[in-house]
Amino acid sequence: MEHLHHPGVLPASIAVKGLDLCRESTTRAVARRFGLSPERGRGQSFLVDREVRDAIVASLPESPRLVLEVGPGLGALTQGLLEAGRTVVGVEVDHRAVAALGLLRVRHSELRVVEESALRVGPSELGLSPPYIVVGNLPYSITGALLSHLLDMEPAPLSCHVLLQHEVALRLAAPVGRWSLATLAVQLAATCEVRLKMGPESFWPRPKVSSALVELVPRRALQRSAREALLQLARPIFQQRRKQLRHGVAVAMGVSPLRAGQLLELAQIDPAQRPGAIDLGEWVRLGAVLTGGAGEWR
Repeated sequence: MEHLHHPGVLPASIAVKGLDLCRESTTRAVARRFGLSPERGRGQSFLVDREVRDAIVASLPESPRLVLEVGPGLGALTQGLLEAGRTVVGVEVDHRAVAALGLLRVRHSELRVVEESALRVGPSELGLSPPYIVVGNLPYSITGALLSHLLDMEPAPLSCHVLLQHEVALRLAAPVGRWSLATLAVQLAATCEVRLKMGPESFWPRPKVSSALVELVPRRALQRSAREALLQLARPIFQQRRKQLRHGVAVAMGVSPLRAGQLLELAQIDPAQRPGAIDLGEWVRLGAVLTGGAGEWR
């Protein structure tokens, strides 16, 4: 783990005092100076829209002021957080971006950057004391793994505010009736709400999809082991998502549809429903009936 303590060599073409990382021309110049070429295969795009950046910052809770920023990249969102009086600890895996973020440290000593994968560190390794929030523009290629890691960190953040593909955001925040396995996985760990939508023009290079800001508030009604067991049970059920629930449970448990229907009735769930139509409390009760565990949703 490597900490950034100095800004490095500043590019002569960029006036640090007037640095505006929401200008695409500036972002391109910084990327070029530090040898960074966005990797489209990883869904790597940098925010270059001041209106969107300011809307994200304004949407955050007023407290706590401490922010863990995941993947700050070249620092447009970081700059907005710092100018709003936040203390920022950034975790960035790309050493070129870490060097570029030194431009912000010239004027903002309250910025600390750690060169590491966000998947491999947590609050204790970063020296973070609660309360804190998480902010970040998550790489498309590892969205699921990162969300799981962030929501299971100890001590937990008060909330997470992350940019995702708009389609993914809608899936995770879908109302009961349109749930997928991914929806259940997130909803078991956190409340989820889509806050803002932004088009491809807000980023450089422009992605092929729109993005959205999602707010997640961790909840620990179930331990991680219980959530994982429930998701393992739910996976084969969702593979039968176009059929009535009794058929998915029959496949998951290796029993007849008749017996599956009886188990569902024990859990007080209509066997004729589809898997995407039952809520969290019903999933927990179903897991309790099928595994013999406790089944109260809090």
